[in-house]
Amino acid sequence: MARLTGIRPEDLAGAPALPDAMRGLSDFLGDDATLLGHNVGFDAAFLERAGLRSDLARLDTAELASIVLPTASSYALQRLATDEAILPEAAHRALHDALTCASVLNALARRARALPPLVLEECRQQASLLGPAYVAFFERALLGSWDAAAQPVGARSADVAGGAGDLASGSGGAPPALGMPRTGNRRGGQTASETPSPPAGASAGRAPIMDAFEALATSLPGYEDRPEQRELADAIERTFEEGGVLVAEAGTGIGKSLAYLVPALGRATKGERTIVSTYTVPLQEQLVRKDLPALQAALGTEVPVAILKGRSHYLCPRRWQAFRATAATREEVRLALKTLVWRQTTATGDRAELNLMGGEAALWPRISSDDESCDGRRCGRVAGGCYLERAREAASRAGVVVVNHALLLYDARMRSSLLPQAEHAVVDEAHHIEDVAADVFGFRLEEHRVRRDLDRAARSPLVVEALRGERAELGEAVRAEVERARSAVDETFALLVAVLPTRAPGGEDKLRITSAFRASDDRWLPVELAGERLADALAGTVAACDRLGAQASPDEEDMRDELASAALEVAGNRTAIARGIHDPRAGDIVWLAVDAVSGSVGLYVAPGHVGSLVRRALVERYDSVVMTSATLAVAGSLDFTLERFGVADIAAPLVLGSPFDHARQSTLIVPSDLAYPHDPSFSTEAAGLVADISRALGGRTLVLFTSHASLREVAALLEPLETEGIAVLAQGLGGSRRAIVERFRQGSAVLLGTQSFWEGVDLPGELLSCVVIAKLPFAVPDDPLVAGRSERYEDPFREFQVPQAALRLRQGFGRLIRTKTDRGAVVLLDRRVLEREYGPTFIASLPDVRLRRAPAQYVAGLVAEAAGRGSADRA
Repeated sequence: MARLTGIRPEDLAGAPALPDAMRGLSDFLGDDATLLGHNVGFDAAFLERAGLRSDLARLDTAELASIVLPTASSYALQRLATDEAILPEAAHRALHDALTCASVLNALARRARALPPLVLEECRQQASLLGPAYVAFFERALLGSWDAAAQPVGARSADVAGGAGDLASGSGGAPPALGMPRTGNRRGGQTASETPSPPAGASAGRAPIMDAFEALATSLPGYEDRPEQRELADAIERTFEEGGVLVAEAGTGIGKSLAYLVPALGRATKGERTIVSTYTVPLQEQLVRKDLPALQAALGTEVPVAILKGRSHYLCPRRWQAFRATAATREEVRLALKTLVWRQTTATGDRAELNLMGGEAALWPRISSDDESCDGRRCGRVAGGCYLERAREAASRAGVVVVNHALLLYDARMRSSLLPQAEHAVVDEAHHIEDVAADVFGFRLEEHRVRRDLDRAARSPLVVEALRGERAELGEAVRAEVERARSAVDETFALLVAVLPTRAPGGEDKLRITSAFRASDDRWLPVELAGERLADALAGTVAACDRLGAQASPDEEDMRDELASAALEVAGNRTAIARGIHDPRAGDIVWLAVDAVSGSVGLYVAPGHVGSLVRRALVERYDSVVMTSATLAVAGSLDFTLERFGVADIAAPLVLGSPFDHARQSTLIVPSDLAYPHDPSFSTEAAGLVADISRALGGRTLVLFTSHASLREVAALLEPLETEGIAVLAQGLGGSRRAIVERFRQGSAVLLGTQSFWEGVDLPGELLSCVVIAKLPFAVPDDPLVAGRSERYEDPFREFQVPQAALRLRQGFGRLIRTKTDRGAVVLLDRRVLEREYGPTFIASLPDVRLRRAPAQYVAGLVAEAAGRGSADRA
């Protein structure tokens, strides 16, 4: 606390007692003061417990910033101050934080005064639910907007609902067409859409890939010629030309995005479209905002490019209009006002632009596009039009369309027309495709989701309206069926919880539901009977909604469709009940799990092997498919991955070498005398070694774990490093992932992470000099998905778990060397890699790296030597 706040025990000597201080504060505040703060409720709770009156008006700059700055990357006080060019004060010092908070409030007022008067007026009206201080804020902003520079009220009225206009041109119209309609691709199975025709003067022949890269070498700033990149690009162009499937491993530093974008742009000039699918949003943004514009500028092409996401990512203007008119809770009002402000500038309506806080994310489904009620033509009657339709229109005219894996597979599963027809598909970050497919082609029955769906039906505007008039009986029938369903939910999920075994300390609440379990465990029959009652109650709810909807008047079309959408969500749970409880298919993996955060129980169903599903979703829909990633090969072979992808018999494999000199740049160090990971003393010994390494490097160390329990234990043991000026940053213990990474970048820190930190963390150069891997990343063998997938193999450990863990180890190893000038060491604290029969598979899967085995007391010195920080002491 002293380090955080700067308050030392000696500073409190002679300070007034708390009751005396509170009386002085109360006298100072008087009767009509407003309590201003950042996350002010936190401070007010302490003050009220100490005796401060609870009826003072409050104004929270964090909440206000969420409304006025809807797209801010962070609502942390210091980050807002930095973004608004406010001179920094010392963080977490009471006076400095208060002054910074006041400065942020002034900055927010300036931002608010720039909003259209009609927007401010609606904010003022709806802010009454937030509190009188918020009303006063928007009143003052509204008065401040009436100056010579302000437009008349009517001049901006369309902007209140209309937004920023068209995706491409900003005009509000449709993007320019670049080609004539086509009737389908050679594979079939997709609806017709427009595909770009060759621009005037485009060459009809095959443009040599090598010529394109020669052009890049002379015109793209910072371009570095890499033979591996050219080899990959040539293989991709060959696949585009001849058709078929290419599965290619291209490690960090090869530049695989340019390797597939160059052929994709070339194909677009011939009227052929390429769908590029990624797993992570940052890569999508990088492709569309950075790589493609720079590449087109260098090559002199003008191929239209679009990014397309699933329906739920886009704001539905019609549903938003209804939502903002009925917002009744603090979270609803905040989201209504936040999106109102956002609509003045957004061209896409994409949720990714927003920073949703608190309960706002849970409310987003009520204002996003969905399958049942989304109708782009009717949204055309709302100012600004339909964002989803505009995104799809832009995609239909693009030569390269960037999507994510979930949309790519969902579109195939639903046989829908969300994606435009295309000849080619590129799947980047392909190592994630199996898990995404398991989710997309699976089912889930989650307690909180079922309750949310039922609440949505019960609170539907059409139900509320019906209860007020002659259709009260129909409205009451919906409410009665919802109540019956809620009782069935209580019963069903109570029985499911009873099925779960008692969780061991540090364990997870998961249980696989096998056919043997169903047949032998007496607790399952009551679950089946309760599931039948729940399915019947859900059907009754849907039927009651349908009866009410049939009586809606033409003027109630929007309310009718909202109720139909709610009913569709309710009905979807019946499919999950059928597949999870009553009638699982052969090969289905079914399990129970408890959410670690909410404590809500869920029943999940996933296909045991998704290879055939991935094959149908990709190979049967596109003439050519390229699947690429930095980590696909096990001991130099793609056999394991090809089998998992379902393309072992048809794919051309390609494993490219690394552009990095790993033998010179990196060292793999394995302590020879450390306790095994399962030994009770492992955490203590591991923490001691991590501390030694961190001291030798002044931080600059990333430690990767396979379990949160082990991470927390080691983090506690590393706390003494704080007194030595080395910050200990732990995932889940010290802020968000982004926050702790940003702090790590400031230096003098050790970062402890699990799961997501094994990949997607880019810390080049002096930022990171050592990666410590706590243990070989074997999956938990009794995890339901692992156990279910293992059943395909005669020797599950050797054929499935070892290859899977080897790929995961490669991902962790890849965090170290990100450029040709990086140096450092990877320390693997699991000596089984050198002692067990499976060890060579792990070693052979890593780059050609120097391998050192040494007693733990010498490891820190070896790490310092590998990082270029002096010579190590020799044993």
